[in-house]
Amino acid sequence: MPYTNNWEENGLYRKFTGTINGIEILEANLKLHIDSRFNNIKYVLNDFTEVSDLRIETKHTNAYAASDKVISDRMLGLKIAIVVISELQINLANAYQEEMKNSNFKCEIFASLDDAYKWVTP
Repeated sequence: MPYTNNWEENGLYRKFTGTINGIEILEANLKLHIDSRFNNIKYVLNDFTEVSDLRIETKHTNAYAASDKVISDRMLGLKIAIVVISELQINLANAYQEEMKNSNFKCEIFASLDDAYKWVTP
């Protein structure tokens, strides 16, 4: 499995590793949306710092945003933090963030896990 879910008191820390493709992230998101724990969280922190090969295109980020926008109507104010380090990761995260601007989710991009945690936890 290219990712692990670590449920925390107020959110989810999701770590992606190795080679990741666009369908795997979409499947991970859809599984998350139907998990009963998802209904009560305040953040999702997506950590891509240990991804060695990212096989994702902008069309995938559009699909993630489309499904997330639907969910955002019932999860007002959920924070989505994306931790990325490579230029490709940053560009894809920016594309997703742009798509999410008119949703009820708050989305920010970070270069470090510490900074992401500072943003998601008060």
